[in-house]
Amino acid sequence: MLMVVPLSRMCEGERGTIRSLELPGDISERLCGMGFVNGEEVQLLKVAPFGDPKVFRVKGTNITLRNDIAMWILVETSSTSLSSAREGSYTVSAINGGWGFRERLKQAGIEEGISIRVKENTGRRVQLEVRGRILYLPRGQAMRVIIKER
Repeated sequence: MLMVVPLSRMCEGERGTIRSLELPGDISERLCGMGFVNGEEVQLLKVAPFGDPKVFRVKGTNITLRNDIAMWILVETSSTSLSSAREGSYTVSAINGGWGFRERLKQAGIEEGISIRVKENTGRRVQLEVRGRILYLPRGQAMRVIIKER
């Protein structure tokens, strides 16, 4: 399922296709000159420690944008973070975090490419089924797991 979200709401590692820029002319023109045009693929590479600014890759170039600008660029994506998932079946497409975090998830059975089933999402934690086991992930950890619908 494809959804259109503001560029500022993308998760680290996520890719999408630019659908529209809803900014004033001079800012929009400048961003178009840097490659932010309809149909172009964009990827969120890095997020600053407090969430703003963010580094995006467009046409092979890394560009840093603040959230107050990125929120006006609409992107079509099929990925979302596990923290915002509804009940259903998904495939893990990326895990953002250091080696220790990735290893803890791997020990729990969560790694890139596997299928998971979200059973409940309370907003504070996500209950999921992985390889027949029921697991709970707090919201902060779930935000770092990028999923796609199967």
